[in-house]
Amino acid sequence: MQAVPREFQVATLPADDPRFMAALDLQIAQMRRVLELMAPTTGADALRSLRDAFPNAPFEERARAVAGQRA
Repeated sequence: MQAVPREFQVATLPADDPRFMAALDLQIAQMRRVLELMAPTTGADALRSLRDAFPNAPFEERARAVAGQRA
């Protein structure tokens, strides 16, 4: 894993920025990959796993990842 430089700063993207949807889609894809690898047996297990793996992701994003995985 790469170390993050100390001068690294996170900038919040406004929802109308085209990069916002790309970043959101990427994070949801990463969450779905975690679910594939972990193969949780219930929706609650899946949400718990994503909360542990992505603690800063909003619940809505985690729920979308789980919904897409179960479809």
